[in-house]
Amino acid sequence: MAKSNAERQKMYRINLLKNKQKFDQIKKKSRIRDNNRRKNLNDYSLQQLRNRQKQASKKYRAKKNLEGTNNKQSSYKCPQTLGKAVKRVVESLPKDTNKRVTVIRHIAQELDIIPKTISHHKRVQRSLPIELKQLVINFYNRDDISYQLPGKRDFITIKDDNGQSTTVQKRILLFSSREAHSLFLTEYDNTNVHLSLTSFNDLRPLNILLQSHMSHRSCLCAYHENINLLIKPLSRYISCSGLNSLQAFSATLVCCETDENCMFSRCSLCANNFDNNITKHVIDFTQTINWYQWVLKNGFSRKVEFNGTIQDCLAILKSKVNEFLSHVFIKRQQAAYFEKIKTNSTNEIICLQIDFSENFRIDVQDSIQSSYFSKKSVSLITCYAWCLNVGYSFVYVTDNLTHDKYC
Repeated sequence: MAKSNAERQKMYRINLLKNKQKFDQIKKKSRIRDNNRRKNLNDYSLQQLRNRQKQASKKYRAKKNLEGTNNKQSSYKCPQTLGKAVKRVVESLPKDTNKRVTVIRHIAQELDIIPKTISHHKRVQRSLPIELKQLVINFYNRDDISYQLPGKRDFITIKDDNGQSTTVQKRILLFSSREAHSLFLTEYDNTNVHLSLTSFNDLRPLNILLQSHMSHRSCLCAYHENINLLIKPLSRYISCSGLNSLQAFSATLVCCETDENCMFSRCSLCANNFDNNITKHVIDFTQTINWYQWVLKNGFSRKVEFNGTIQDCLAILKSKVNEFLSHVFIKRQQAAYFEKIKTNSTNEIICLQIDFSENFRIDVQDSIQSSYFSKKSVSLITCYAWCLNVGYSFVYVTDNLTHDKYC
């Protein structure tokens, strides 16, 4: 049977594709012929030709997409199962037509059926300056903010961004997170530092642990601890923010904590702050409470429990205010100067810290039994020197057991 013209043309194109050289020549001739024809067209005819070509290309792309979609085999074996699934989904959609379209479009975008809509609104995430982050880290590592544990096993291993491990000694935060944050904002108030409590906690180094990690605390200051033992029971019965912590207590009593006249009770403006800011909040002065105090008795310090009214406890607290404020001011000035000379140490100017350790008894190997009661003791004097950016630690051994400044 003779082939039709369409069949002959189809076979011709198939054979032409097999001969690449001839196919390129045919395309070149066709390109020249089409260019010559376009040159002879007027503006209207040329625009009509371009529109027809665009429509043809659009129709061809739609056909190819439809073929790709139809070639995908459905996981449903029969139309009835697919219809039931579609019905369940349609019943779950919102009743509003616009909401239905929004939900279906979102699902189609998530399944990559249609392209996702590009959002023009990009979220701008604020980040803290590097200088502020380093300032917070240095604040946490200060000796007046955290206490370094002395044990050999009191360390933590930290990995940096390069995967290298670094051993760092553990430190215990001397305040609660809220108190430390308040101290940081107060100290850097003049630098316009704005830092939330959450960001302050996030910047806490891994080796800085909270107070709950310290099993036992000793060698506390008697002035601070006695005041703390008084304000703790009072804070349960007096609604006053000045009794929440030692820092809040000292800030409530004076106009300015950095002014020597205020801290030494020589300021007339804050002379009545105890009565105005604390005593006036008392509801019942006759309420009975218990409190503790460290008392020196027979040469030994003992923690003694006392019982009385709120008025009695306030009277004891008020009698200790002047001595406590002057002690706090001197302590802070000494701590600030100590940090200053550590920072400014050079090869010629060093900062030396000396402390006494416990007394240790000297034992002799293979000693007789009666020598147990005649052992001698020595005292260890631990020292640390800051010299420029280098630190040196050493220890002295002495048989002088008097732990005073004349030793």
